[in-house]
Amino acid sequence: MSEMHSLDLPLENIVRKGESKAPSIFFLHGFGSNMQDLYGLTPFFPDHWTCVSLQASIPIYYGGWAWAELDPNNIGTLPKPEQISKHQEQINDSINKCVDELGLLHKKVNLLGFSQGGSISIYCGLVDPDKFRSVVSLCGFFPSERASEIVDKNKIKDLKIFMGSGKYDQIVPLSLSHTTRDGLIGLGLKPNYNEYDSEHTIPNDCLNDVLSWLKQVNE
Repeated sequence: MSEMHSLDLPLENIVRKGESKAPSIFFLHGFGSNMQDLYGLTPFFPDHWTCVSLQASIPIYYGGWAWAELDPNNIGTLPKPEQISKHQEQINDSINKCVDELGLLHKKVNLLGFSQGGSISIYCGLVDPDKFRSVVSLCGFFPSERASEIVDKNKIKDLKIFMGSGKYDQIVPLSLSHTTRDGLIGLGLKPNYNEYDSEHTIPNDCLNDVLSWLKQVNE
């Protein structure tokens, strides 16, 4: 297995280099976390996959980072929505540089995010669907009313999306997950939607489902 290192990208990062023509997975952490968090999933991916964990650029409490500031009374509202747009561009640019510098196969770039990272993963997929083989959103959601502003239905029809939600999640309740799922279906997509007996976390059965699904869509 290749040792972890970092690249000169628009966002701070940790990289495990795999084989140049193999699939790659980019991780986007949740609100208040950092790039070390989801990088912990790397050992579950085959050694020939390249794994890249990106870090948001908005500093918050206790050394954590965010993709956008939140309204604590309504997590579905972003006080500064331009922060998500800026991060989408930085994520996009970071992926482009990785593809070029590491010789990655453009057609097998996958994106996986947790919580707020799951939300921006969906956003990235909707804005630039041709960039991704698949998008995985775990305990994430996306405001359906914003979709019409950014989506070209003709371009997103082949976008593959996996959603995993916790039945007992008190941070991103199932109502938001259901609204997101239904909104994506309304756009003509067919998200692989799954619910688990868990709270705001990634349980083992969810991780197993994600790994099996990613293997299938990257064959």
